[in-house]
Amino acid sequence: MKLVIFDFDGTLVDSRKLIVESNRVVFGQFGLALPSEDESLSLVGMSLELVLRRLAGADAPVEKMVATYRHVLPLLRVDPAYAEVPFCGAADLLAALAENNNVRLGIATAHVSHTIAPALERFGWQSYFCTVQTADKAPSKPHPGMLLQALSEADVKASDAIMVGDTAFDIEMARAACVRGVAVSWGYHRPDRLRGAGASRVVNDMSELRDCLFETISSASEQS
Repeated sequence: MKLVIFDFDGTLVDSRKLIVESNRVVFGQFGLALPSEDESLSLVGMSLELVLRRLAGADAPVEKMVATYRHVLPLLRVDPAYAEVPFCGAADLLAALAENNNVRLGIATAHVSHTIAPALERFGWQSYFCTVQTADKAPSKPHPGMLLQALSEADVKASDAIMVGDTAFDIEMARAACVRGVAVSWGYHRPDRLRGAGASRVVNDMSELRDCLFETISSASEQS
């Protein structure tokens, strides 16, 4: 049985507006210079604490900023102007995979448990995933902890798992866990950076990702 583990932001959902606006609000509250959009998005995938240390500097009140983000994000999520939006085809892909008896699904995200759960529920995706790994359960990507825990919870070997993500952090995490890393080009890191991180394949749209995953699942089923 294959385990397909998805990143969330930039892979399944477009969270660009949410990230940019939450930075504007929080950095403004603390009187800090707002980082550029490119700088902020380049760090998506890492845990919030590490991102803030890079964006705000070592002297910034990171713990207080994290607490403020935890308060701000739920408020922005209910505003249609900033809420995450599933990428076209993401919902159909997850539904098709969930119906396949030869595959199980997981999530590995930089969100913490109490922020990812409402998002999955809002999209009706919570029942799809047998394992949800978050930044409060394991070290930040690219550490392999999230994937190692997902493999253990799903009782699947690394050779029978695939990590799908949009950043080099996702792919580096996959390599560290000896899991195949498939990258998507529509997220926050450029294809050349994804290939440089060791992606086994970079797909350009949801249809290509679907073909890639089902071809791999079918091949594995035939071999078994």
